[in-house]
Amino acid sequence: MTTQMNLVKIDAHEHTICDVFSDSYAFEIPPYQRPYAWEEHQASELLSDILEAMDNSDASGGIYFLGSIVLIKSPTDPQAKVIDGQQRLTTLTILLAVLRDLTTNPLTRMKRGDYIYQQEDPDKGTKAEFRLLLRDKDRTFFSKSIQKPVSTDNLPDPKMLDGSQQRIAENARYFRSQLTQFDEARRNNLFAFIIQRCYLVVVAVPTPQTARRIFTVLNARGMDLTPTDVLKAALLERAGEPLDTDLAKRWEAVEDALGRDGFVELFGHIRMIHERDKPRIALEDGFPKFVASFNGDCESFISEVLEPLGDAYELLNDSGDIQEQFGQDAAKAVRSLLRIDNKDWMPPALLRLWRRKDNDAADVAAFLIGLERVAYFLFVTRADTNERIARFSGVMDEFLPRKSDGQATVGLSLSPAESVEFTKALNGPIYRLTRVCKPVLQRLDESLAAGGATYDTLVSIEHVLPQTVEKGSEWELLFPDEAVRSAWTHRLGNLVLLTHRINSSASNWDFKKKKEKYFQSKKGATTFALTLRVLQAEEWTLEKLSQNQEELLGKLREIWQLPTVDSNSSTSAS
Repeated sequence: MTTQMNLVKIDAHEHTICDVFSDSYAFEIPPYQRPYAWEEHQASELLSDILEAMDNSDASGGIYFLGSIVLIKSPTDPQAKVIDGQQRLTTLTILLAVLRDLTTNPLTRMKRGDYIYQQEDPDKGTKAEFRLLLRDKDRTFFSKSIQKPVSTDNLPDPKMLDGSQQRIAENARYFRSQLTQFDEARRNNLFAFIIQRCYLVVVAVPTPQTARRIFTVLNARGMDLTPTDVLKAALLERAGEPLDTDLAKRWEAVEDALGRDGFVELFGHIRMIHERDKPRIALEDGFPKFVASFNGDCESFISEVLEPLGDAYELLNDSGDIQEQFGQDAAKAVRSLLRIDNKDWMPPALLRLWRRKDNDAADVAAFLIGLERVAYFLFVTRADTNERIARFSGVMDEFLPRKSDGQATVGLSLSPAESVEFTKALNGPIYRLTRVCKPVLQRLDESLAAGGATYDTLVSIEHVLPQTVEKGSEWELLFPDEAVRSAWTHRLGNLVLLTHRINSSASNWDFKKKKEKYFQSKKGATTFALTLRVLQAEEWTLEKLSQNQEELLGKLREIWQLPTVDSNSSTSAS
């Protein structure tokens, strides 16, 4: 079957595995491809599907279709770069290698090795090489552990490996564990069925440009392409040989350090640094449009943009390094920023770290502290996405201005009106701000704790004065006015942090019992400064609650450098 795409021929034919693993193809995984990633459940599915087709020929017609692979390949040259199908070709090679090594007949075992390794033959013009070459990073491991004869008899421990090499070892071990349960005859039947009766559609295109078009719309089995996979393919295609191999390694080093999700997130932040507006088109389309350096020199983009911004992203996620470089207050600010329910603050933080100089650590620290204040103002007052993007774009404008659109930008500074709005929100029923309350309490608690605090365990929020007061209880005697109770129940001064799940039956205990039985941790003493303040109180009266509220609010004003404002409108119920 032959069709056309922009006058470039695309050749697609069904082939048996015997034809695929033959001298007609010399497969190579290009450097821009992601690592091998099939897990054991996918290898298991492949083997069970093949066995089902083999054992139930009436239903399967005696054949099994493995899907398609896409190659960059000239019709006259066996060299084939695999654009789509790496996962299947690699897993089939592992399966054939295990079957080869379990073969007891030496001559048969040697013949089966021909599907994995091409012998040198001057008469045919073939050279000695493995039929499938993985990416350079995994190539030696794969040949030593899988492709060489008897290598799967002594597989490495997957626990000592990571990434794609761990997946390879795990799947090889799985195939060994399953196939050793078969007798020799069943393994022979399985090998013959795979070679003779399993088919792939091989799609071959002669140019990288056509391959990229296909690459951007195809998925490897069960794994969607990320936008950064598409961008990587475009950049390396433009770089060309021999640069593409080195640049692919450097690209993948950043991706490995951040993880695939973090890596995609980083590209979104880089785009925002340049675009400064709400994204309206897909990342893979918008990134080349707005990030001019991506379209320039490929090596410069890696060395001057991707690697330093990748380092900055890592730094922001490492509180210890932030503290070492910029001090404890900056580290607290960054930890606090990471608790917010959005990452709109990240582009200005990355940009500031990217543009830092050797002697401006104090200025960077001041910037991060100021950025936390702006971010929490927007967070606590529940600014929407458009407001946040506009504000953080203004922050970036302060030290990397865009071309002026005639509008004044507002950056790190809070106006007097914003300070009032921020303070009133903090002084109000903050517990009702579901996603806001816990990060604010954790920031407050950390600032009160001697030497700082960490929140790696379960953290829950509890009310001292219960949300519902029972008739005749101690709480009704202490707070008889329902309107007063309603005004104070959900405010900072009445909230504590616990390291265990909320016990609804404990909420109405009297104050003394709550302190002794509920507000302590399982080990006895509480780990939270906020809770310790309450434990030190002899009783929980309106006067004590009001005093705690004013002190905690004052601490937040100190943290975020907010001026004292008239808050009578928030406390009139007292």
